[in-house]
Amino acid sequence: MANEINLNNPRTMKPARSKNMPVTTFIRDTFFGQANTFLTKTVDIDFRKGGRQIAPFVAKNVGGINMERKGFETKNYEPPKIAPQRVLRPEVLEPRLPGETVHTSQSPEERQDYFLEQDSQEMEDSISRREELMCSELLTDGKVTVKGYIDNDLTNFRTDEVNYQLNNKLTLTGTDAWNDSAPSRYKDLANGVETVLKSGYNPEMAIIGQDAWSDLLNDSDFKDKLDNRRMEMGMINPEFRTVDGHGVKYLGFISDLGLDFYTYYSWYMDYDGVVKPYFPSDHVAIAPQGIGEMLYAAVTQLEDDKRYHTYEGTRVPKIFADTSNDAMTFRMTSKPLPAPFDIDSWYVIDTRG
Repeated sequence: MANEINLNNPRTMKPARSKNMPVTTFIRDTFFGQANTFLTKTVDIDFRKGGRQIAPFVAKNVGGINMERKGFETKNYEPPKIAPQRVLRPEVLEPRLPGETVHTSQSPEERQDYFLEQDSQEMEDSISRREELMCSELLTDGKVTVKGYIDNDLTNFRTDEVNYQLNNKLTLTGTDAWNDSAPSRYKDLANGVETVLKSGYNPEMAIIGQDAWSDLLNDSDFKDKLDNRRMEMGMINPEFRTVDGHGVKYLGFISDLGLDFYTYYSWYMDYDGVVKPYFPSDHVAIAPQGIGEMLYAAVTQLEDDKRYHTYEGTRVPKIFADTSNDAMTFRMTSKPLPAPFDIDSWYVIDTRG
């Protein structure tokens, strides 16, 4: 039975309490922190990969030896569209706001500003979460899968894929899997470090999923390295660190590998209603920082002056009205795509296949 309100009794309204889930962009900011915008729908990137050819000795009386000149390859990318939006109607603006007293002087027009500010922040956060997931997919699989919805019911969609062809990935199955009788989990890590070094890069950190970390701690070779009394090979001292605000746990440094180990405790709500981790729990990524960039394509939209306008930026807002139905829609559009500078600059281990 609901409590009856006696209007003769004084009442106190406490400030509203709002819980906003943290937005974590550790992977995006660490590995794809550079943002580049452009005024076109697509972007062309030329890739030229040098070799390790050593200079030849030349015999007497021979002028020189020709060396092959490397060419380049051009690839074209089209960043996908992200466009969350919300509709404002009178029935949204007429009730009081959270924390607003019953006897209020606020008008629906004033509440409109509150909702526009709130919607702007929440749409910004949702785009950042999508960017973080795109970066995680690229880091662990070398590709970004785009499921483009065509209706508000989220039942019909088109699937596309931007595949950068990651070759430096080891998938372990059967007895080689880390949760089975893997011969040496530590050796898998060492091979990953060596592969990145051979590609011309110095790996700095390993992002390791929670299950992979538990399996690694059961590896005798790994523990032997830590227990070596005559040489300090590394130290495991887990602690939560403020790296991009939330969710990153520093595990320790292994000097023999030259790697700082981190695990990433952060999740997102997918459109199937399931909360999922950004970084797979059975994966390890060995990489230097700054392996790529975020590309943002231009956004073209029709505005109130009945003309199309093209904007260059990471976020492009738009407000449009349906005056016949007293409805206002606020949309925020972004066209992001993480892109690696060199797909061979990092290494991934799928520890459980």
